[in-house]
Amino acid sequence: MSAVAAILSLALFLAFLTSGLQKVFFSTAMSAAAEHVGFTKAAFQRIGVLEALGAVGLVCGLSATGGFWFLVNDLAAWCLAALMGGAVVVHLRRGHGIKGAAPALVLGLVALLEAIFRLMA
Repeated sequence: MSAVAAILSLALFLAFLTSGLQKVFFSTAMSAAAEHVGFTKAAFQRIGVLEALGAVGLVCGLSATGGFWFLVNDLAAWCLAALMGGAVVVHLRRGHGIKGAAPALVLGLVALLEAIFRLMA
């Protein structure tokens, strides 16, 4: 695995695990965020579970160079990118503009880059 892909995996792990756990445990800030995008508490918590599982998937395959764990890492990166793509669409449809969608857009692009660098290694 390339060093760039490993660094991106770790950065994504930290970002998605913290974000996912905040959604799962539904802090006060997450309550406001869920209301802002029009999601119920349960829906927001399900998104948090997906983010946390994706983060764990990235770390599980971090040192793999092939086989099952490599696929787990790759699948996690692609799924997180797709999840963030959906988040961008939701923010844009809710009228939050590119400023509101920027965090999801950046995380999605970083997840794509991680998957691409990992495949190139």
